[in-house]
Amino acid sequence: MISSGLVAGALLGLLAVGLTLSLLITGIRGIRTYRRRRHERIAAPVRGLLLELLCAQDDEQNELLDRIARIDRRTWTALEPTVAAMLGKVTGGARAVMVLLYERRGSVDKAVADLSSRSAPRRGRAAQVLGQLGHRPAVPALCRLLGDRDPEVRLAAARALGRTGDAAAVPHLLKSLHGPRTVPPKVVIAALTSLGPDAWPSVSTGLRDPAPLARAVAIEVLGVAGALAQTTEIVRALREDPDTEVRIRAARALGRLGMPEGLAPLLAAIGPGRPGALRIVAAGALGSLGAVAATGPLTELLGDADTHVAGTAARALLRLGPAGEEALREAADDRSGGPAAARARAALAEWAVGGARHDVLVEVTL
Repeated sequence: MISSGLVAGALLGLLAVGLTLSLLITGIRGIRTYRRRRHERIAAPVRGLLLELLCAQDDEQNELLDRIARIDRRTWTALEPTVAAMLGKVTGGARAVMVLLYERRGSVDKAVADLSSRSAPRRGRAAQVLGQLGHRPAVPALCRLLGDRDPEVRLAAARALGRTGDAAAVPHLLKSLHGPRTVPPKVVIAALTSLGPDAWPSVSTGLRDPAPLARAVAIEVLGVAGALAQTTEIVRALREDPDTEVRIRAARALGRLGMPEGLAPLLAAIGPGRPGALRIVAAGALGSLGAVAATGPLTELLGDADTHVAGTAARALLRLGPAGEEALREAADDRSGGPAAARARAALAEWAVGGARHDVLVEVTL
């Protein structure tokens, strides 16, 4: 039997550990607060110069740039977080001035050098700075960091590449989706989308990547970005790709793009024998497409054995406008008691409630 002395000793030990941890956390917070306030105090005298620089005329900017670029290292270290924050918020001429300040200060060269640092936090911060600057010469080095041993550095590199606008990063971002050191698909999608229209042709080459995930991500990006010129490639993926997830994303992308070329492959995708998830997404995409020609095929799906397919088809009909609504009313009037009539009545009832709420909101707003 455990003695009361041992129990008391254990409790005192736990209490001591908890107290130590509490003091440690408090100490760390205190140090961080002290450093933040110290930086604010050091940067305060020159923060006004930074605001003057943003508001200055062209003939006044050079003098202000020189004054800020010549400040000592300690002051620049305290001021740089403010400069970085402004860089992420301003555009046009103000952004160009901030970039020029970084260049005159030598911070760009330092950030490029820090990409090879042994310190993971330093590599990550360098990638972040170069991304904010949109520094294209750093793209090859940033691409190498997509395979960095530190996952946070890989994330910083991917985001930075998206900000550079350089299409050369596309194959490297797609490659980072698989292998021993990967970047999450959501981060890659965001980076590829940020690259802009110039990167769309390179992204479309990803539709032939051997890895299904890379193909799926490429299609997702083209759909989200509204790459209308790549509709033919997305149609091909929906019809021919061997991976179901890729075909699902292709169907969703065609609905987003809204091009007439998407009608025939989407109608084929809702046919019997196709995977259920694909049929659901394709039915919804037909509603987004807004093609009246889809009214008949979607109406036939109201009695489908898969209730999810049937429900999506009903909602898609409502999105087709008067023709779809009329098809639903006709199906609802069928007195045979079949599942199609019940599904149509349910969809119309949901739509009526939603429409009534919308009318009330509009009336209150007006």
